[in-house]
Amino acid sequence: LGYVAGREGEGAEQHPGETAFTLPSEAKAYVDRTGVDFLAVSIGTVQGRMNGRAKLDYARLKQLNQSVNIPLVIHGGSGLNEDQFHKLTSNGVAKIDYYTALSDVAAKAMRKRSKENPKGSFTDLKKDVKAAIGNEAQRCLRQWGSAGRAAEILERCEPWLSVEHLIVHNMSAHSTQSLDSLMSEGKRILSQIPGVREVFTGEATEENSKYSFCWSVRFTHKAALDSFREHQDFDSFLKKQFSPSVSDLICIDYQEKI
Repeated sequence: LGYVAGREGEGAEQHPGETAFTLPSEAKAYVDRTGVDFLAVSIGTVQGRMNGRAKLDYARLKQLNQSVNIPLVIHGGSGLNEDQFHKLTSNGVAKIDYYTALSDVAAKAMRKRSKENPKGSFTDLKKDVKAAIGNEAQRCLRQWGSAGRAAEILERCEPWLSVEHLIVHNMSAHSTQSLDSLMSEGKRILSQIPGVREVFTGEATEENSKYSFCWSVRFTHKAALDSFREHQDFDSFLKKQFSPSVSDLICIDYQEKI
């Protein structure tokens, strides 16, 4: 919520804009209504490279942290100093976007390689990029207090197990919609619903199969399937197109097993 001026990977002064700070009252209302897991907030950071040092509103950040009680996200982390990072992570910030700084590290590695080998190919020039970005990422993890905490975090996380919604059916003798139309329209509508990873439609390979057609809708998580069932586009497709066209319907949900 709010607006962070500038643009990733470029000079911030080229895209000045006007920063709009996040209001704690709006943040709380948004989180209460949406149930989001993280919230990106604007407290004075700037995206891209900037001259000088960003002036951050720590009092606002503290209010936001107390108001929403979920992890906060900061865009425009490039160019901040160690003290600023410490104050961010001490006041609820769990994710810091750092693209411009990492891209500059990559560019520096490529320039160094180019100087050593002016006729080098692109493949040669980018050889040191992965290591350079990795070293900078490790430095940030140590500075931000994240290093060595993977086991701690994993203990508090639930594994994301994908879910598959399987449907087998026949076509109703009274259907007014063709099979091809039903499946193509269904794939188009269902694949656009948040949380859907893949929609597969198929026809039995044997003519005497008890069920001639199938749908397989894969989701990122069981919660995504629950949300899918309440989505207005699914409800509309189900009532207006799918249900009137099919017969002998069986639905089964499967969860990934690890």
